[in-house]
Amino acid sequence: MLPTGYTLARSSLKQEDAKTEAWIVIRRPGSRPVTCLVLARRRIEARDVGALAQHTARSRSPVLVVSRSLSPEIRKRLRGFGIGCWDLFGGALIELPDIDLNLRREGTGSSPRGGERALRSLAGEMAGRVARALVDLRPPYALGELAEFARVETSCASRVLAFLTEIGLIERPPRGKIAHVNWQEILRLWAQDAPASERGQPSTFLYARGIPDFLTRLAKSGFLHALTGASAFARLAHPNAPLPDTAALYVDDVNAAMAQFDLHPADEGDNVVLIKPADRSAFARSSENAGLRQVSPSLVAADLGEGATFEAAIAWMTKHESVWRPTHVTA
Repeated sequence: MLPTGYTLARSSLKQEDAKTEAWIVIRRPGSRPVTCLVLARRRIEARDVGALAQHTARSRSPVLVVSRSLSPEIRKRLRGFGIGCWDLFGGALIELPDIDLNLRREGTGSSPRGGERALRSLAGEMAGRVARALVDLRPPYALGELAEFARVETSCASRVLAFLTEIGLIERPPRGKIAHVNWQEILRLWAQDAPASERGQPSTFLYARGIPDFLTRLAKSGFLHALTGASAFARLAHPNAPLPDTAALYVDDVNAAMAQFDLHPADEGDNVVLIKPADRSAFARSSENAGLRQVSPSLVAADLGEGATFEAAIAWMTKHESVWRPTHVTA
């Protein structure tokens, strides 16, 4: 991955653990060489980054980490601590200003030993079903139980598990039940790989009487819907606070909703977003309160997109996990 002219060699410096540490020297013509400490880790999870940063803080030299696979989020967090990294999928994020080296690569998405059917991301409807099921369902459970809960083929669930296990977001003994799920990082990865725009076709409208009146009318209508996004998160986490100015909801029939609720198409000044879902699993595990139905918390968060509100939703879900993620969940 080094640019033309750069060279790399092993340093003679002694390492503490020959199996997991090494010193290397990177040279660029016309510049002084840079000696780097390289740490090898089989896998790195989000919860490992802090401890890794503490471990590397003792080194006065640049630190690089190599692992089988590193998610974009993990690479970003390592960079925040000044740690460079690369993985066997071809992803890299290494900055060495002293020799003008700036490597940024997203990788191929497949490992050197990966097969043609190896999963590369959480994009796609079926992968999204499995990702969301992993967030919603508290382990332990077997592969077949996960597939049934997500309503996908076992082979599909297996490929998603293989991918997430490879990047360190799932712990599963060989041929055993899924023991641990890093649902926060899975949710972040799913939101990144499959943004809300890919889960349905949105149409924007204006409801002249405002969102409170619209929701009151919607609650009394019996019309099939499921609120999502900011308005759903507000009702979930801050039920007594004022509602956002815009409401987003999944509906099966956009035209029927437009006619029933006197919605006027609007490109600007809209306050209602109707989404026809690409996959009707959007309605799965939705909940109803006082006539208003909204999607599961995992989908609420994913539909918020990346940003402060998304992270606030994950923080709320982490604090109230026992409320929305019970031990036994029905599909």
